[in-house]
Amino acid sequence: MFDTMSIRPSKDLRNHYALISELCRQNPVAITVNGREDTVVLSHEAYMEQQRHIAELEAKLALYAHLAEAEDDIRLGRVQNAEDAFNEILSELDTLRP
Repeated sequence: MFDTMSIRPSKDLRNHYALISELCRQNPVAITVNGREDTVVLSHEAYMEQQRHIAELEAKLALYAHLAEAEDDIRLGRVQNAEDAFNEILSELDTLRP
């Protein structure tokens, strides 16, 4: 997703915010405290893209879980003819009508 990451000391947030902001529009910036990476800063656009990507992956994972469950149902013989299933549903709906 990102090619590189800039590493800047925490004092740059205070003293060179415009530079940090500009760097964040290109790639994430790791902020260091006492020489150790402490925080990563992203542009708003990169953050939103990352969130969209995560949501897409979660949706795919949910779909794969449903497909795996369906494969288990087929393997275990928990299947029914579609026409029979629809007739059963319609019968149940008929019992709900006043």
